[in-house]
Amino acid sequence: MRRILLLLMTILIYLAPVAYAYPYENREVEPFTWDKQYLKQLHHVNIPVYVPSCIATSEFHRIIGPLTLSKLEVSKDHYLFQISRQKAPKGNHARFPFDVMTMSAGTLPDYRKQPFATFEMFHKPEGTTTFNGYDVDYFTDKTSFIWKSNGWEYLVSAKNTNNAVNIMKQVMATIPKSEQPVQDAVKGQFTAFDTNAGVQSDAAWSYDNGATWYIVTGRTTPEQLVKVLRSMVKLDTP
Repeated sequence: MRRILLLLMTILIYLAPVAYAYPYENREVEPFTWDKQYLKQLHHVNIPVYVPSCIATSEFHRIIGPLTLSKLEVSKDHYLFQISRQKAPKGNHARFPFDVMTMSAGTLPDYRKQPFATFEMFHKPEGTTTFNGYDVDYFTDKTSFIWKSNGWEYLVSAKNTNNAVNIMKQVMATIPKSEQPVQDAVKGQFTAFDTNAGVQSDAAWSYDNGATWYIVTGRTTPEQLVKVLRSMVKLDTP
């Protein structure tokens, strides 16, 4: 009996680290710390500066390497930064970083001013339906859907109808009808699309009715992207 108890205790001790690590390994985001040198550069921007305090993650991505700020561009009315995972060197050769997220702020680029209108130029509208309480326009054999809610426009696109509908359900479940992806934003656009690497998403939004736009793109699911967007912190700049 004593041997059995000792064996059970050994098994529990062995499993304890695994059980403890399990919640962390399945987190969708992880904290990102901004170095003071980068924050000082962002203080030179005249528009309001927002940065994320967490970044999309996964067990596979964490294995690649730690998060790092791989690019930062700053001017009076614009900023852009890129967050990547720094791959460990292989032999004597440095390895290229694995890009995770890009964020820019400033005047909305021409190619994004009418993204859904541009979409309609290449994809024929086929009709409107009601789905989960939303009026949804569908395009191209029901492989793409567009709807509006609380000042935001949503676009999902996939290779087939089933995938598109599943992505639409995913986005609607992630962002309830009474909520927005970004707190205090007055308007925005949220896109989720099917890729060979899974569902990816991006967002663009404005706090000042369109004078300044913030755009986030990257390797994120809708759930991850919303968590990143809701982690935005406004910096105290002159």
